[in-house]
Amino acid sequence: MSTNLQPVHREHAATKPQPVESVAGATMSTVAGAMIVLGAIAFGLALIRGEAAIAWEAYLVNLLFFLGIAQGALVASAAFYLTQAKWGGSTPYRLGEAFAPFLWVGFFLFFGLYFGRSLIFPWVTHPIAQKAAWLNTPFLFARDGIGLGVMAAASFAFIRVSRGDGARAWTIATDEIELPPHSIRVLAPLVAVLFAAVYSLIAFDLVMSLAPVWRSTLFGWYFFAGCFWSGLTAMALTATVLRSRLGENNLFTNSTVMHDFGKMVFAFSVFWIYLLFSQYIVIWYGDLPVETFFVVQRAHHMPWSPLSVACLVLIWLIPFTALMSVRAKKTPVILGTVAALGLAGMWLERYVLVVPSLSLDAIPFGVTQFLISIGFLGAFLLSAVPGLNRVAQAATSGEPVGDDAQ
Repeated sequence: MSTNLQPVHREHAATKPQPVESVAGATMSTVAGAMIVLGAIAFGLALIRGEAAIAWEAYLVNLLFFLGIAQGALVASAAFYLTQAKWGGSTPYRLGEAFAPFLWVGFFLFFGLYFGRSLIFPWVTHPIAQKAAWLNTPFLFARDGIGLGVMAAASFAFIRVSRGDGARAWTIATDEIELPPHSIRVLAPLVAVLFAAVYSLIAFDLVMSLAPVWRSTLFGWYFFAGCFWSGLTAMALTATVLRSRLGENNLFTNSTVMHDFGKMVFAFSVFWIYLLFSQYIVIWYGDLPVETFFVVQRAHHMPWSPLSVACLVLIWLIPFTALMSVRAKKTPVILGTVAALGLAGMWLERYVLVVPSLSLDAIPFGVTQFLISIGFLGAFLLSAVPGLNRVAQAATSGEPVGDDAQ
């Protein structure tokens, strides 16, 4: 390892975080398990009652949403290494990695789509001759499954190195400008590049192919930027929750650290709207029916246009206005509320991307879809239990961070 640590940092690096009371233990696991059971029952009953179409729609929406959070947050950890971020010691890295176990859960849930393929993908029952070489069931599940598997494997290889002593020592050596360990410098860019490639592919295959004649070359960028922002926003929301759960001297009581989370939520919300407008303006100027119908249906036709406006308000307008000031970014109640509303907006955005392609004239949302969503949330929370306890240990370890380093 190339990092040279001052003696005080060697001492901190050698000291393991002290155990703290679990913030995500038996109670959270029990509740999450009950949520999974409710979701599974609702899904099974929908299939029995002849409501398979709406069940699979909800399944796909939630798979895209929660996979996006888990992968986006993990990529945020990689981005911190790439930008040499030491403003929070090792805690932001542990927070970004906390949701990663859902990547393997999502990998296996992806193959569940095979059983609902004829209800989700219109080209299964109505093949498009010009696109048959690409839009066919074996090739889609093979390429996306391989992509998600490679992405998850690379992510966990990155996590294994990131949690090692060498990487942790680097994150708390705040007065050093040495590069991260060599293995991190290899894996972090790999994770970032794979993220862009794999989640662009997911966007094309699991969203764009639902309206198979529509095309947009920018859609992949737009989709994975939304994943990245949702990961950052979930991190910010988790930070505000843990701030009140971990006692008086945890890292999240540091207003500078909370300000940094707020800045990321603010900045990448602006980036999201930039990509949305960049995609919209090109389609609007071109005025080609093969491109415009996708946007027109969602932005200008009932009942979908109010939901599209709500996405803009929750993902961009509220973060942009509420987090404009420094004080607002440092205020946990404001930041937590904005983050929670933002995640609701991103779920709604995934819903608006998927469902209008399958249900043109109605919003198919009721108890069944709600309970399926609850089931996915339970699986996500259950997979995050070990990671959240690691975050708690790092946040209460007393590591030197930012300007507080001695």
